[in-house]
Amino acid sequence: MISIIIPTLNEEHFLPHLLDSLVLQTNKDFEVIVVDGKSTDKTVTIAKAYTTKLPSLTVISSTRGLPLQRNVGAKVARGEWFIFIDADSVLMSYFIDRIEWFIKKEHPSVFTTWFQPDSSINKDAMFTLLSNLFIEAMLFFKRPFPPGPLACFRKDIFQMIGGYDETHHYHEDIDLGLRLRKNGVPFYILRETLFVLSLRRYRREGTLKVMQKYVLSILPVLFLSRAVKSMPGYIMGGQNYSKKKLNKSVLKRLEQSINKFTKELFE
Repeated sequence: MISIIIPTLNEEHFLPHLLDSLVLQTNKDFEVIVVDGKSTDKTVTIAKAYTTKLPSLTVISSTRGLPLQRNVGAKVARGEWFIFIDADSVLMSYFIDRIEWFIKKEHPSVFTTWFQPDSSINKDAMFTLLSNLFIEAMLFFKRPFPPGPLACFRKDIFQMIGGYDETHHYHEDIDLGLRLRKNGVPFYILRETLFVLSLRRYRREGTLKVMQKYVLSILPVLFLSRAVKSMPGYIMGGQNYSKKKLNKSVLKRLEQSINKFTKELFE
């Protein structure tokens, strides 16, 4: 039913955490497609090492480019649903179960979920809270978009809209959202925290600096319904960030606390 599509570029230090979280899914009814943009590190070797743990895993080599790699993955995907996720994210163990529940309950065409930071630092928690509220606000202002870190599409809708615009090196997700809105496709939000978002870009460049870029680039979206195609200094690839691995103990504590909360909420 579900195809998980992961574009990668030099993600040897982050991709294993995402793949491990897929191995631990309580629902195994999904395929995984890693679309690599000719990495120069061990990303491909590491991905292929998971073929025994994830039997429905395909690793593809592609020309480099985030929207292009997503489209390449969609062309070979067999699922009724495409889930695009960044290689530096981590999924909760019940992610697939909750996604399928939401699809059967709400019958959405396009949606995303809430997310959690990759640390227990207060300022990171506040930032992700504001980020979740921003996605909600864009829905309120009739400028909804399926955010790049995690976007879920029904296959026929993704094909109807023509996929991602490969000329966009930035805001490819917002551009797609504008086209979905123009075609009358409603956007949904599954209001549960189902994945851990990496804040590595903000740590490297500085949160205020990155937020300033985002605020300036969102103005044309709000007032002109137009997404910018590029942003100086915005580069894809794990080679741009610290090689320090994610704190597994922090992620484990986060997952345990959220699992406990969800169990109490739905049982």
